[in-house]
Amino acid sequence: MKNFSELLATNFSIYITCLVESENINQVTVLVNDRQLSSSGQRFCCKIDLLEPIDIKVLHAGAYVKSLKFDGWECRPQYGEETPGLWKFSTNGLAFYQWQHHATWQGWLLNPQ
Repeated sequence: MKNFSELLATNFSIYITCLVESENINQVTVLVNDRQLSSSGQRFCCKIDLLEPIDIKVLHAGAYVKSLKFDGWECRPQYGEETPGLWKFSTNGLAFYQWQHHATWQGWLLNPQ
């Protein structure tokens, strides 16, 4: 029997989509793990490694983070922190799906032996 990570259908990355509303999108910078994302209009997208912790910062002047999705799961507005000029989200050093299980009270994820 194969381990989960050995299955051919396993996707080893997470697709992140961030939608930001702003009158001047040129004044918005989105950083994922300190890497700046390019945008197509108000939409910022990227893929990251499945086991990589996630830190997202949206530097802005009067913008609003309307949506933040991980593999289609919407985490905005419940999760994230807004301060003047900065919106941020962090998995607090955990891989995304470990963080999601803790944050949504879905129980424990066990590490394989």
